[in-house]
Amino acid sequence: MNSRQLFALLRAKFGSMLVLGLFLAAISFVGLIFFEKPYQSSMDFLVVQTNGQTQDFYTQFKSSEYLGKVLSEAIFSERFINAVVETGKVNTEFLPFDKKDRLKTWSQTVFVKNNLELGIISVTVKSDRERDAARIMDGITLVLTQQNSLFRGGDEKSVDIRILSGPILERNPTTSEIFKVVLGGFFAGLFLTGVWLIVRNENFLKNKEAAKVIPFDNLLV
Repeated sequence: MNSRQLFALLRAKFGSMLVLGLFLAAISFVGLIFFEKPYQSSMDFLVVQTNGQTQDFYTQFKSSEYLGKVLSEAIFSERFINAVVETGKVNTEFLPFDKKDRLKTWSQTVFVKNNLELGIISVTVKSDRERDAARIMDGITLVLTQQNSLFRGGDEKSVDIRILSGPILERNPTTSEIFKVVLGGFFAGLFLTGVWLIVRNENFLKNKEAAKVIPFDNLLV
């Protein structure tokens, strides 16, 4: 099938593609609303080395990058979870007792993004209750800013974790997240329908001995 025939096929079946695109967009929206936790709290932290004057720029940059990775991974460790509980900001029973389930639940509650070039760690806590999201974030903030030496090497005062922004407490999912998910579902529907139409038409041509004499317009029916 040449490109001209391909475009003719997709144009003729655009209605079907549009319907499936809208259907997947609706499914994506419903899934996001029902499966996402309704509240989230977000904060940005800056990793600062207080002994930076003794290091050249490149060494300081690589060190900050390394520390950002270490602390981001440490947030999902059992030791970090215990430190958060010990702050008294959260109830000791807000997570399952079993270690495996505890870590799994925590990973579904806390989300981390890094901007390693700038030494920024962005933390988001999602919860079914607004109060829980706020308290968990308070505990994480205390551990990162006051007890970060538990999860890295070096002198206790060699690294300072500073709050850049937050906590920002809002309803979840956000408008931008809804837009991205719905738009992604819509284009996924268009793409999948287009691929299916092309494959079906190619198979039709291959399986019919007289395919060459059949007008192309009849293949679109």
